[in-house]
Amino acid sequence: MTFEIAPLVPELWCTDFEESMKFYTESIGFEVVQQRGHDPHAYISLNQAQIMLAHWTIDGGWEPWHPKPMERPFGRGINFQFLVHNVQGLYDRICSIGIEPFVDIHDAEVWKTGCMDTRRQFIVLDPDGYLLRFAQSVGMRAVTDTDHKRLNQKYGTRSS
Repeated sequence: MTFEIAPLVPELWCTDFEESMKFYTESIGFEVVQQRGHDPHAYISLNQAQIMLAHWTIDGGWEPWHPKPMERPFGRGINFQFLVHNVQGLYDRICSIGIEPFVDIHDAEVWKTGCMDTRRQFIVLDPDGYLLRFAQSVGMRAVTDTDHKRLNQKYGTRSS
């Protein structure tokens, strides 16, 4: 089967490529789907989600668009959500090997178009501080008037 690159693939620069590869593949369970020899740059995949890992000092050398030097935690202002089939199993696995969750596993209701989706989720930090949220849908229900009121109170209403 030929590997196909997804339309959107975030590229995460890392300070220690081997440490990051070990974290993503051995600890989390990502699969390496493309890597050229010993090139510290790889496409990795988990449940059809794709990201690239690249060594900062090699691939990040073309930095004219960087307003400031790279400092940990990388990726401030973003978190990457990965939908998985067994979030509890993944959570148990990462805890058993000593990775401390940034946010423990919990259920949260999120609004989706036409329904409320209950997601069991947790967050870990990768070796460079990128936020990785792993989630699994565990239930859905219709959106109610109470939901609309609660969401409008939380987020405000949109003016036309």
